[in-house]
Amino acid sequence: MDSISTAVSLAERIKAGDPAAEEELVTVYRRGVLVLARARTRDLEAAKDLTQDVLTEAIKELRAGKLRESEKLAAYIAGIAHNLINNLLKKQFKRSECPLEETELATSDPVKEHESADHRRRVRREIGTLRIVDQQILLWSFVDGLPLAEIAARLGMSHNSVRTRKSRAVRKLKKKFGRV
Repeated sequence: MDSISTAVSLAERIKAGDPAAEEELVTVYRRGVLVLARARTRDLEAAKDLTQDVLTEAIKELRAGKLRESEKLAAYIAGIAHNLINNLLKKQFKRSECPLEETELATSDPVKEHESADHRRRVRREIGTLRIVDQQILLWSFVDGLPLAEIAARLGMSHNSVRTRKSRAVRKLKKKFGRV
């Protein structure tokens, strides 16, 4: 069974009230949502909480039959993750300062480290402006090292669409920062 028919089956089984399908959804999507939430929040505990919230919300919406195109289950979950993560970040963004990580504090040249930390924050912020699907593609590709064919299967998209989205996202980052 391919990933599209698996997603359709999974969505339909959850809508029908199959608890095993709900467990399968959590098993299949938990890691991807956690990686995305961790990358966007830089806080493991917040990422774990967000992952649980995203999957709970996804199951609730699937039970209610809110997913119109079952073959786009991965993108639907990514959209829920995007919304919940953005809501959290908006609340956190209202704070005047963000805490420095220990690695940013230990430095031999404070000026260079400050510039480097500032650059990393700007890159993270720019990645955060990308569509959630594009962020997921970049994470799976660069962090997890997955081939584009597998990413395409997970997202229920064509290989060419994933390749194009990745290329555009990287080009946008290169244009903004000069190199990636």
